[in-house]
Amino acid sequence: MKYLHSTPIRVHGYLTSRNCVIDARWVLKVTDYGLPAFYEAQGLQPPVKTARELLWTSPELLRHASLRKKGTQPGDVYSFGIVLQEVVVRGEPFCMLALTPEEIIEKVKRPPPLIRPSVSKGAAPPEAINIMRQCWAEQAEMRPDFNTVHDQFKKLNHGRKVNIVDTMFQMLEKYSNNLEELIRERTEQLDIEKKKTEQLLNRMLPSSVAEKLKLGMPVDPEEFEEVTIYFSDIVGFTTISAYSTPFQVVDLLNDLYTCFDATINAYNVYKVETIGDAYMVVGGLPVRVPDHAEQVS
Repeated sequence: MKYLHSTPIRVHGYLTSRNCVIDARWVLKVTDYGLPAFYEAQGLQPPVKTARELLWTSPELLRHASLRKKGTQPGDVYSFGIVLQEVVVRGEPFCMLALTPEEIIEKVKRPPPLIRPSVSKGAAPPEAINIMRQCWAEQAEMRPDFNTVHDQFKKLNHGRKVNIVDTMFQMLEKYSNNLEELIRERTEQLDIEKKKTEQLLNRMLPSSVAEKLKLGMPVDPEEFEEVTIYFSDIVGFTTISAYSTPFQVVDLLNDLYTCFDATINAYNVYKVETIGDAYMVVGGLPVRVPDHAEQVS
């Protein structure tokens, strides 16, 4: 923009983030400049802009349609300030205000109150926020020109040119650190879910069978010559159920079989299943032990 203002073209006339394009070498280039002169030379009427397309337009240009056709250098500076807001907050112009584009344009055109984008102090370095606010000053003569803006940004970067490669490496480093943290969190979540799955699997199947299934190995049928099988039965369960609510029945079975589960953990036995009030335990299976009857007892 600094260069453009020093050429015979002198004015862009319609600077927005939409005509700031980036080429394959990561260089930002400004397009659509000189269109007012082109329309004038061809005797064409410029297309009518919508309220959304006018969000980058300065107040004085909004008030004077004839001036807006050609644009002004202070008007370009105002547009640059709005583009800066987009970069800082990563959002469209005036995105923090709960207003329609038409309402925003009307308020910008006719202050008071003076309406501008609201950007928090911590969103960017204070110097950058200050440059941005100077660019969208209400009085056109109060705005800096692009030479001044360029010098202020140079001070902000301590006189050095920002190397795109360094910037990309910094971004990649931040991304990498963020990714590491994300992977660590997801791995912890995965471990927790894995333990839950294993617990559920071990409740449903003998651990030796569960291990084979997890490794993708086939589970071959086996023959056991001697085992002890134990069935328990609650005496009068049908009568108890008839005089109890469903919740009471569930609570009774839950309390009783939680107690059973805690007891059998101390012995070398395997719980096969519970069906209704029946609790089935087996000894000598799937691990062969000689004292299976004693263990079940």
